[in-house]
Amino acid sequence: MLKTILSSTGDFYLGLLNLLYPQDCLVCNGRTRELKPAPLCGPCSDRIMAYVETPHWVMTEDGFSFDAAYHVASYEDIVKRCICLFKYEGKIRLSKVLGSVMAEYAARNTGCFGPIDMIVPVPLHPVKLRERQFNQSELMAEHLAGRLDKKLEKNWLKRIKYTAPQTGLSREQRLRNLKGAFLVRKEARFADKSVLLVDDVMTTGATLHECAKTIKSAGAKKVLAYTLACGN
Repeated sequence: MLKTILSSTGDFYLGLLNLLYPQDCLVCNGRTRELKPAPLCGPCSDRIMAYVETPHWVMTEDGFSFDAAYHVASYEDIVKRCICLFKYEGKIRLSKVLGSVMAEYAARNTGCFGPIDMIVPVPLHPVKLRERQFNQSELMAEHLAGRLDKKLEKNWLKRIKYTAPQTGLSREQRLRNLKGAFLVRKEARFADKSVLLVDDVMTTGATLHECAKTIKSAGAKKVLAYTLACGN
C-alpha cells in the first residue's frame, strides 16, 4: 500500500514538473505537455504509431537464410529521423518509443510469426559497442520480448568480425564482408527452436542473412527476421 502511495505521489509530482517545465520533442522541437516526460510530442507520437495500423509487410526470397522478413515501416520520414537520433545521437529515450511500435505491431500480427521460442537481437561487435555505448537492437528487443512474453537471449549470438560501415556497398559485397562475422556461444541452445531475430533496419538483408545462417548452423528450425524499418 505504502509503495503504491509513494509511486502515485511520485507520478503526480513528475507530471506537475513536466507541465511547469515542458520538454522539447526530439523530432520537431515542439513542447511536450504530457503528464509524464516523453521524448516525442503528441502529434509526433501519433505519426509514428500510425504505422501500427498499416498492413504488415513480409519478404521471402531465395538466397536468404531467414525464412521470412517483416518490417513495420519504410526507412523514411519520422521513422528514419527517430532511428538516426537514437543510434547516432544517443537519444536512448527513443528506444522505448521504437520498441513499443515494434511490440504493438507484433502483438497485432502474431499470426504472421507463428510460434516463437525466443527473441534474439542482432549483436554489435565489441568495438562498435564501446563506441556507441549501447546496442539499439537489444534495447528495442527488450520492449518487444516484454510485450510478447517471450524469452530474450541477448548473449547467445556474438559478433566476432568488425566491418567498416557498409553504406554504398552492393548486397554481394555486404555478404562477402559479413561472412563468418557471427558466432554462436557454447551455452546457446538453438536446436529445434523458432527464433525471432530483431534489428532496427534492414537494407539488403545481408546482416540478417548471416545471423540467421549462424543460428541455423546451431540447429534452429526456423528464423524470422523482424525490423522496425526497411530501406536505404
